[in-house]
Amino acid sequence: MMLMKTTILLFLGLLTFSTSADCYKYAGKDVISWTAFKTPAKAGVGGEFKKFTITPKKAQGTLDEMLNGATFEIDTTSVHTKNAARDKKIVKNFFSGVTIKGKVASLSRKEIEVDFMIKDTKRSVPMSYEVKNGKLLAKATIDVFDFMLHDNLKAINKACYALHEGKTWNDVNIALETTLEDCK
Repeated sequence: MMLMKTTILLFLGLLTFSTSADCYKYAGKDVISWTAFKTPAKAGVGGEFKKFTITPKKAQGTLDEMLNGATFEIDTTSVHTKNAARDKKIVKNFFSGVTIKGKVASLSRKEIEVDFMIKDTKRSVPMSYEVKNGKLLAKATIDVFDFMLHDNLKAINKACYALHEGKTWNDVNIALETTLEDCK
């Protein structure tokens, strides 16, 4: 019985080591997307930011070596929802004067802790992630009120009052997809 426990622990340890020691190269092929919500039924409105910079800590290495300390900055005027009129309204009424920057504070096996700086307010946001088929997929939900965006939410709600049936939600799903190449 003791041998079986030791074997299982050794196997789990090797599995953990092999996963954390995988070597990747940052490919620079990224998508930053979001889903905001409107109407009392909480209908999702999806979009992306088309202009942003992501600077990994290292261009290649383990996920920890690449991501821990990585920084990003998003151009909030680059909203793209596949509806130009809506994009313009979002930029004017929600993102006017808003900057989004951040830094990866830490990385564990299941979570990336990201320090977001939005409109001069810093908050730590845990993002769950997985690496699958050569892509890192990270996601989280943020509350715009945590970043002092009350007036911004009021402005977009007022501008879209009829379309949103009087309700624009304060929670927003965010996601990052980045391509990782094998560095072997």
